[in-house]
Parts: sequence; structure tokens; C-alpha cells
Amino acid sequence: MKRLLITVILILGIVAFSNVQIVLYTSVPSSIIAEIEKAFEKAYPDIDLVVWRSGTSKVTAKIMAELKAGEIKADVIWTADPSYFLYLKEKGLLEKYVSSEFKYIPETFKDPEGYFVGTRIMAVTIAYNTDLLKKSDLPKSWEDLLEKKFKDSVISASPLYSGTNLVWLYAMEKLYGWNFMEKLYDNGLTVVSSNKTVSQELAKGAYKVAVVLDYMIRDLKSKGSHVDLLYLDKNNVLIWSPIAIIKGSNHIEEARKFVDFVISKEGQNILVKMGKLISVRTDVEMPEGTPKLEELISKSLKIDWEDLKNVTDELKDEFSDIFE
Repeated sequence: MKRLLITVILILGIVAFSNVQIVLYTSVPSSIIAEIEKAFEKAYPDIDLVVWRSGTSKVTAKIMAELKAGEIKADVIWTADPSYFLYLKEKGLLEKYVSSEFKYIPETFKDPEGYFVGTRIMAVTIAYNTDLLKKSDLPKSWEDLLEKKFKDSVISASPLYSGTNLVWLYAMEKLYGWNFMEKLYDNGLTVVSSNKTVSQELAKGAYKVAVVLDYMIRDLKSKGSHVDLLYLDKNNVLIWSPIAIIKGSNHIEEARKFVDFVISKEGQNILVKMGKLISVRTDVEMPEGTPKLEELISKSLKIDWEDLKNVTDELKDEFSDIFE
């Protein structure tokens, strides 16, 4: 009996050891990526997904450090800024892969050459604390945040740390110029390190209004927090979060399976149901209370991701000059 038990343990150990490991670098929130990891490993029990998760700026810094050291240790990268993936593609660091799932995803959310694909859609929106702000007082445009009634009442994440808020900063500069950001500073805009902190401070009632990611507010509202969000009639800021395989990965086939899973209907439903995110697929339902995807796209500012890639450092320097 004892010998049999030892044999079973040895067999289990060999099976576990034989599993292929793929490494993912991501900025996707921990609670969401944990659900994706669990479902993926259930679908592919012979693959272990090893996740290294941090904010977008720290993920990109890790990639750069490893690149300088001579080897990127990730097999897959999944963050929030398409312009960064254009940079990786330009440097020859991504593996081309056109998934069979691509046909369900609009061209807007795919690299035309097949080096990366969108996985989720986020909007940087105006959110508000429903105890502190009446609907009649809600801002109707980004410019309304400059009104005196919002003095010292607005909070946002810093584009120096948040990739999504870097996109928002780019959009605001294109729409209004740097004068808009200077006026926001004069009106007392509070800047913190992360969108998570922004949403929590809004829910606590420390601020009336927040510039923040939509899905975080939907999640808090579903849990009973007195917060809500609004989509503007024009100039909404949409960000699609790409995923790509790193060039030179030793586990290309397994990495492809993970990409397939994330953009599959099963993977996308996890993102919508667990993460309150907008799917990139046309055959997956939108989160409750969200406009139809076509409508949201039509009311959103078109982002030139190539241009954003080229002016990222300049944007951060100008922002630092104003806010730090």
C-alpha cells in the first residue's frame, strides 16, 4: 500500500512537471486575470499560466529592462495601450498570429498585419458620486469640468503611471490644447497614481467627480456604492487593450492557445461578466447599462495610435511641468 502511494505521488509529480509553462506579463486587474487563468487552465490542463501582473508603466519598464539584458522572459503580453504594441511591432518584438477568432472582431480592434489584437474595450469616462451631485448638475462635456462648481472636486489617475489616462491626456490635448490641462490644474484637479484609487476615493465621497475607467465604476455600482458614470454625446475616449505573443517565445503553440482563449466567446464572457468590461466581439452582449458598441464608437474620438506612440514622452514631460 505504501509503495502504491509513493508510485501515485511520483506519477502525479511527473505529470505536473511535464506541463508546459507560459509566462504572461499583464496590467489586467488581478481579480479578472485570476478568473481567466482558472478557466484557461481548466480548458488546457497541460498548460500552466504564470502571471506577472502590474500597472502598464511597470510592465513596459520590465520589458525594456529584460530587452537590455538580452531576453524578454514573457511569452505573451497583455496591457492597455495599442500605441505601445505598435512600438513593440516596430522593434520586431512581436510574433505574427492571425487567430481563427479574428472574424468576430471589428477591424478597429485589430492590427491589420496580425501582430496584435484587442481583448477588451475600456472608456475613460466622467463618473460621479450620486450622493454629492444631482443629475441636473452633471457635466455634459470634458470642458464642463472647468466650471467653478467643480473646484477641488475632481480626481484623476496620472498619465505618468496609467496607460489609459495617457490616452485620455492625448485626447484632451488634441481637442483643447495644453491650456485645458492648465485650467484643470488651476481648478484643483487631484492626480493620484491609479484608477483603482480614483474609483475608491469617489465611492468614499472624497470627490464629486472622477475621470476614470468605466468598468471600475460599473463594478462598484453593482456592489452597492453610490456612484455612476456617463457617456458623453461626443468625444468619448475608448481604449482597446491588445494582446500579443513575444517574438522568440519557446512555447508559440501554447501562447497561441492562450490568445485564442482570451478572445474566444468563453473568454470574452468572463471579461464582461466578471470584469464589467466591454467585449471586442460582435457576438457577445454588452455590460448592463452600456450603449451599443456601434453607438459608442460613433460618439468617440478617433485616436491616432501611431501618433500617440511618437509623442508619448512629450506628453509625459508636459504633464509633469503642469502637475508636478
